[in-house]
Amino acid sequence: MFDIGMMEMFVIVVLAIIVVGPKDLPKLLRSIGQIISKIRSMGHEFQSSIKKIADEVELEEVTQKLNKAGNIPLDDLDVAPDIRPSSDQIDKNEPDKHE
Repeated sequence: MFDIGMMEMFVIVVLAIIVVGPKDLPKLLRSIGQIISKIRSMGHEFQSSIKKIADEVELEEVTQKLNKAGNIPLDDLDVAPDIRPSSDQIDKNEPDKHE
């Protein structure tokens, strides 16, 4: 998880024993474990509430449809011809630049 080797772990344990003391170390480890447990439970609660909201708005169904639409090769699509205004429409809409 943190990519810590045995030597680094040994140094951390020795420093913890020196700084905190062997008497208070179990209390510290217990409180750290409780904090990590609370953080994990909050994360699970957040994920479940987001999933519930997504289910309510049927986001999953829309996402699947978009994924299917995104996997269609462009060569297979019937694309409408290029839509451009005709040249006389362009002349009517643009002011004369030669004045």
